[in-house]
Amino acid sequence: MTVWTRPSAPPSASHCEYERLRRSYINADIREAYPREIHLVNSTFEVQNAIRSAVNSNSKIGVRSGGHTFSNPSLIHDGILVDTTKLHCKVEYDPVTHYICYGPAVRVAEASELLQKLGRFFPHGHAPTVALGGFTLAGGQGMFMPTWGPTVGDWIVRMEIVTPDGKVKTASMTENADLFWAARGSGQAFFGVVTRIWARTIPSRRMFMRMILFEDKDNIENLLQWALETSRIIPRWGTETAMTTGYSEMHSPTHKTDSIPSPPTLHFGVCSTAYVDTLEEARSLLSAWDRIPAPLHGSIIDAGSVAEMSWAAYFELQELVTPSGPRNNWQINSFLNDPEVPLERLVKAVKPAMTELPTRTSLGCIYCCHSYPDDNDHLCALPQQYYISTFTHWKEKSLEPKIYEPMADIYAKLYPLGVGMYIADYNPFDERQANVKVWTDKGLQRFMEIRAKYDPQELFPGFIPFVRRVKQVGIKL
Repeated sequence: MTVWTRPSAPPSASHCEYERLRRSYINADIREAYPREIHLVNSTFEVQNAIRSAVNSNSKIGVRSGGHTFSNPSLIHDGILVDTTKLHCKVEYDPVTHYICYGPAVRVAEASELLQKLGRFFPHGHAPTVALGGFTLAGGQGMFMPTWGPTVGDWIVRMEIVTPDGKVKTASMTENADLFWAARGSGQAFFGVVTRIWARTIPSRRMFMRMILFEDKDNIENLLQWALETSRIIPRWGTETAMTTGYSEMHSPTHKTDSIPSPPTLHFGVCSTAYVDTLEEARSLLSAWDRIPAPLHGSIIDAGSVAEMSWAAYFELQELVTPSGPRNNWQINSFLNDPEVPLERLVKAVKPAMTELPTRTSLGCIYCCHSYPDDNDHLCALPQQYYISTFTHWKEKSLEPKIYEPMADIYAKLYPLGVGMYIADYNPFDERQANVKVWTDKGLQRFMEIRAKYDPQELFPGFIPFVRRVKQVGIKL
């Protein structure tokens, strides 16, 4: 294990490595928080040592797998950061059970590449550089969610976890079941270090996609209404749909700044995917997109057609819209709509989030989850009909800190129309999110009881932002 200690003297080569590790997040806009130690762990035993160090120094622990939580809550000032980049950093496959086992920092693209070679599949995340540890703890908004729901539901079968007492525990439906329940959806609030994860797989199929592109001619509400209604009638058999908004110059090589071009031209895209065996099956499953209402025909840029897409091309597309390279600064705002709110009202309300994008390279997104999990099964259990989000992206540091305000204010007005938000997006440093749910009230109470059992000393402080909600709903622990 390599341990990097916070520098107290002028920078040296070792201090530079400390700073590199401190800043190893996808979001280049890093908070001014400096852990006392950064532990780059290589084994489960070294994770135990890191926890002992935290106990002995009375320090709090933050855990990082891929660093894709934009608000970087794992970065705790005066705490200990456990970096799992080198922890069990491979994917193993059992040909008898067809399970895979992977470490928390294994990236989506790495797992996908191995699975393709094996002719297997499991619903990993959409972005290639996301680490599977954070993806799993958040609940797993995985591929083809309308078919399989959150990935933690039927796909994650076992976890190896180092708990705050330094012990290594196996958690599953039959062993330490309370720990297993709490881990699947607790995200940044989890009270342990997940060191290995086992997941089941199925035989692989082929991926087909249809992309339709429109120009927003002051008819974004009509476009959204039609697309969201159509997503409801797509058969939920290996299918999913996402909608995006962005400026036409978003990827223009001639535009070098974050400034919005004048006059701005907004594009609206529909991306619908089917994971099946044949092109004919895909065309049948996605045939509802053939019926574009006549009033929208004048806005069509490209009606697209169903075509096979490789995973490499899919990940390249994902990387294009949400790049993970250096100097990329990010803010994400999101919410999960209340399915009881009429669609017309929802469309009118979300229009600013989709159209008032703060920079040239920002992106509006609606992922049609159509998933309604049960909090008896796992903690990730808020209804997920539509995951509505805006990715604010910039490179010019001069835009800070005001760049955060426009979308944060827009979403503050949307929260009353939602059931809550996906915990991976929760920003504990934004007061506007303080009362937004990330779990059901029943799930919140059960989680807090389990957390108190395993971590009475509050070694892992990620749960603290949700204590306010406990008091609001009158939960007694």
